[in-house]
Amino acid sequence: MRSTPQQPAAFALAPPAGESETDPQVLRIIDAALAEFREHGIDRVRMEHIARRAGLHRATVYRAFPSKDSVVTTALTTWLGRVLSEVSAAVAQHTDVRDRAAEGFAIALRTLRADPLTNRVLLADEGGRPFVITYGATLLATARTYFADQLRQAEDIEGIDPEAAAEVAARLSLTLLLIPDSVFPLDTDDQARTFARTHLLPATQG
Repeated sequence: MRSTPQQPAAFALAPPAGESETDPQVLRIIDAALAEFREHGIDRVRMEHIARRAGLHRATVYRAFPSKDSVVTTALTTWLGRVLSEVSAAVAQHTDVRDRAAEGFAIALRTLRADPLTNRVLLADEGGRPFVITYGATLLATARTYFADQLRQAEDIEGIDPEAAAEVAARLSLTLLLIPDSVFPLDTDDQARTFARTHLLPATQG
Protein backbone atom coordinates (compact mmCIF):
# COMPACT_ATOMS: atom_id res chain seq x y z
CA MET A 1 0.00 0.00 0.00
CA ARG A 2 1.22 3.47 -0.79
CA SER A 3 0.90 6.45 1.49
CA THR A 4 0.66 10.10 0.54
CA PRO A 5 3.88 12.01 1.20
CA GLN A 6 3.84 14.81 3.77
CA GLN A 7 2.85 18.17 2.30
CA PRO A 8 3.99 21.69 3.24
CA ALA A 9 1.95 23.39 5.95
CA ALA A 10 1.90 26.80 4.25
CA PHE A 11 -0.68 27.18 1.53
CA ALA A 12 -2.03 30.05 -0.57
CA LEU A 13 -4.27 30.25 -3.59
CA ALA A 14 -4.96 33.06 -5.99
CA PRO A 15 -8.55 34.37 -5.87
CA PRO A 16 -10.79 33.27 -8.73
CA ALA A 17 -12.02 35.67 -11.36
CA GLY A 18 -15.04 37.60 -10.09
CA GLU A 19 -13.98 37.47 -6.46
CA SER A 20 -12.74 41.06 -6.77
CA GLU A 21 -16.41 42.08 -7.10
CA THR A 22 -17.15 40.80 -3.59
CA ASP A 23 -17.35 43.29 -0.73
CA PRO A 24 -13.79 43.61 0.67
CA GLN A 25 -15.11 43.26 4.21
CA VAL A 26 -16.88 40.01 3.30
CA LEU A 27 -13.65 38.69 1.77
CA ARG A 28 -11.84 39.71 4.94
CA ILE A 29 -14.27 37.60 6.97
CA ILE A 30 -13.99 34.67 4.53
CA ASP A 31 -10.19 34.72 4.65
CA ALA A 32 -10.26 34.92 8.45
CA ALA A 33 -12.66 31.98 8.59
CA LEU A 34 -10.48 29.89 6.28
CA ALA A 35 -7.39 30.68 8.37
CA GLU A 36 -9.22 29.63 11.54
CA PHE A 37 -10.52 26.44 9.93
CA ARG A 38 -7.02 25.50 8.76
CA GLU A 39 -5.54 25.98 12.22
CA HIS A 40 -8.28 24.68 14.48
CA GLY A 41 -10.76 22.68 12.41
CA ILE A 42 -14.28 23.70 11.46
CA ASP A 43 -16.15 22.32 14.45
CA ARG A 44 -13.96 24.12 17.02
CA VAL A 45 -14.18 27.58 15.48
CA ARG A 46 -16.80 30.03 16.75
CA MET A 47 -17.97 33.29 15.22
CA GLU A 48 -16.04 35.33 17.78
CA HIS A 49 -12.83 33.60 16.69
CA ILE A 50 -13.47 34.61 13.09
CA ALA A 51 -14.29 38.18 14.13
CA ARG A 52 -11.10 38.44 16.18
CA ARG A 53 -8.99 37.07 13.31
CA ALA A 54 -10.61 39.52 10.89
CA GLY A 55 -10.13 42.43 13.28
CA LEU A 56 -13.86 43.15 13.26
CA HIS A 57 -16.61 43.39 15.87
CA ARG A 58 -18.66 40.20 16.16
CA ALA A 59 -21.82 42.13 15.26
CA THR A 60 -20.20 43.13 11.95
CA VAL A 61 -19.55 39.48 11.12
CA TYR A 62 -23.14 38.57 11.99
CA ARG A 63 -24.45 41.30 9.69
CA ALA A 64 -22.59 39.68 6.80
CA PHE A 65 -23.23 36.08 7.89
CA PRO A 66 -26.20 35.43 10.19
CA SER A 67 -24.91 32.03 11.31
CA LYS A 68 -21.79 29.92 11.45
CA ASP A 69 -23.35 27.60 8.88
CA SER A 70 -23.59 30.44 6.37
CA VAL A 71 -19.98 31.53 6.82
CA VAL A 72 -18.76 27.93 6.60
CA THR A 73 -20.67 27.28 3.37
CA THR A 74 -19.54 30.56 1.78
CA ALA A 75 -15.93 30.18 2.92
CA LEU A 76 -15.61 26.62 1.62
CA THR A 77 -17.28 27.47 -1.69
CA THR A 78 -14.81 30.35 -2.07
CA TRP A 79 -11.93 28.04 -1.15
CA LEU A 80 -12.96 25.47 -3.75
CA GLY A 81 -13.37 28.25 -6.30
CA ARG A 82 -9.76 29.26 -5.68
CA VAL A 83 -8.60 25.68 -6.11
CA LEU A 84 -10.48 25.39 -9.40
CA SER A 85 -9.02 28.71 -10.52
CA GLU A 86 -5.56 27.18 -10.13
CA VAL A 87 -6.68 24.17 -12.15
CA SER A 88 -8.05 26.44 -14.89
CA ALA A 89 -4.68 28.12 -15.26
CA ALA A 90 -2.97 24.74 -15.50
CA VAL A 91 -5.22 23.28 -18.19
CA ALA A 92 -5.60 26.43 -20.31
CA GLN A 93 -2.73 25.45 -22.63
CA HIS A 94 -4.28 22.06 -23.45
CA THR A 95 -6.84 21.66 -26.23
CA ASP A 96 -7.01 17.86 -26.39
CA VAL A 97 -9.74 16.59 -24.10
CA ARG A 98 -7.60 13.73 -22.76
CA ASP A 99 -4.72 16.04 -21.92
CA ARG A 100 -7.11 18.53 -20.37
CA ALA A 101 -8.80 15.90 -18.20
CA ALA A 102 -5.52 14.30 -17.13
CA GLU A 103 -3.90 17.63 -16.26
CA GLY A 104 -6.96 18.88 -14.41
CA PHE A 105 -7.25 15.69 -12.36
CA ALA A 106 -3.54 15.72 -11.47
CA ILE A 107 -3.42 19.39 -10.47
CA ALA A 108 -6.66 19.23 -8.48
CA LEU A 109 -5.50 16.14 -6.58
CA ARG A 110 -2.10 17.63 -5.80
CA THR A 111 -3.50 21.04 -4.80
CA LEU A 112 -6.11 19.59 -2.46
CA ARG A 113 -3.61 17.18 -0.90
CA ALA A 114 -1.25 20.08 -0.19
CA ASP A 115 -3.82 22.20 1.63
CA PRO A 116 -4.26 21.38 5.33
CA LEU A 117 -7.85 22.62 5.06
CA THR A 118 -8.74 19.54 3.01
CA ASN A 119 -8.26 17.18 5.95
CA ARG A 120 -10.02 19.63 8.24
CA VAL A 121 -13.06 19.48 5.96
CA LEU A 122 -12.97 15.71 5.49
CA LEU A 123 -12.49 14.95 9.18
CA ALA A 124 -14.78 17.63 10.64
CA ASP A 125 -17.79 16.59 12.64
CA GLU A 126 -20.90 18.77 12.77
CA GLY A 127 -23.47 17.72 15.35
CA GLY A 128 -22.35 14.09 15.28
CA ARG A 129 -22.56 13.93 11.48
CA PRO A 130 -19.40 14.01 9.33
CA PHE A 131 -19.09 17.42 7.72
CA VAL A 132 -18.26 15.94 4.34
CA ILE A 133 -21.63 14.16 4.37
CA THR A 134 -23.56 17.27 5.42
CA TYR A 135 -21.96 19.71 3.00
CA GLY A 136 -20.18 17.44 0.54
CA ALA A 137 -22.99 17.45 -2.01
CA THR A 138 -22.66 21.21 -2.57
CA LEU A 139 -18.89 21.03 -3.02
CA LEU A 140 -19.19 17.95 -5.23
CA ALA A 141 -21.75 19.68 -7.47
CA THR A 142 -19.48 22.73 -7.77
CA ALA A 143 -16.51 20.58 -8.79
CA ARG A 144 -18.59 18.47 -11.18
CA THR A 145 -20.01 21.53 -12.98
CA TYR A 146 -16.55 23.07 -13.26
CA PHE A 147 -14.85 19.95 -14.66
CA ALA A 148 -17.66 19.38 -17.15
CA ASP A 149 -17.36 22.96 -18.42
CA GLN A 150 -13.60 22.58 -18.77
CA LEU A 151 -13.99 19.40 -20.82
CA ARG A 152 -16.53 21.04 -23.12
CA GLN A 153 -13.94 23.68 -23.99
CA ALA A 154 -11.60 21.02 -25.34
CA GLU A 155 -11.40 19.87 -28.93
CA ASP A 156 -12.45 16.43 -30.18
CA ILE A 157 -14.61 15.32 -27.25
CA GLU A 158 -16.42 12.75 -29.37
CA GLY A 159 -16.96 9.57 -27.39
CA ILE A 160 -16.53 11.27 -24.02
CA ASP A 161 -19.46 12.38 -21.90
CA PRO A 162 -18.29 15.56 -20.07
CA GLU A 163 -20.89 15.20 -17.31
CA ALA A 164 -19.98 11.57 -16.67
CA ALA A 165 -16.24 12.26 -16.77
CA ALA A 166 -16.66 15.18 -14.37
CA GLU A 167 -18.77 13.09 -11.98
CA VAL A 168 -16.23 10.26 -11.97
CA ALA A 169 -13.30 12.68 -11.54
CA ALA A 170 -14.95 14.52 -8.64
CA ARG A 171 -15.94 11.35 -6.81
CA LEU A 172 -12.60 9.65 -7.41
CA SER A 173 -10.78 12.69 -6.10
CA LEU A 174 -12.93 12.71 -2.97
CA THR A 175 -12.34 9.00 -2.40
CA LEU A 176 -8.58 9.34 -2.86
CA LEU A 177 -8.52 12.26 -0.42
CA LEU A 178 -10.58 10.39 2.17
CA ILE A 179 -8.58 7.16 1.81
CA PRO A 180 -5.18 8.03 0.27
CA ASP A 181 -3.69 4.51 0.45
CA SER A 182 -4.03 2.89 -2.96
CA VAL A 183 -2.59 0.15 -5.15
CA PHE A 184 -2.29 2.84 -7.85
CA PRO A 185 0.85 4.98 -7.71
CA LEU A 186 -0.43 8.54 -7.31
CA ASP A 187 2.40 10.34 -5.54
CA THR A 188 3.37 12.54 -8.50
CA ASP A 189 1.54 14.57 -11.13
CA ASP A 190 2.75 12.22 -13.87
CA GLN A 191 1.36 9.21 -12.03
CA ALA A 192 -1.98 10.99 -11.55
CA ARG A 193 -2.09 11.89 -15.26
CA THR A 194 -1.44 8.27 -16.19
CA PHE A 195 -4.20 7.13 -13.84
CA ALA A 196 -6.65 9.60 -15.39
CA ARG A 197 -5.86 8.51 -18.95
CA THR A 198 -5.85 4.80 -18.11
CA HIS A 199 -8.80 4.52 -15.74
CA LEU A 200 -10.84 7.73 -15.50
CA LEU A 201 -11.52 8.56 -19.15
CA PRO A 202 -12.13 4.98 -20.40
CA ALA A 203 -14.84 4.61 -17.73
CA THR A 204 -16.78 7.54 -19.21
CA GLN A 205 -16.52 6.85 -22.94
CA GLY A 206 -19.69 5.98 -24.77
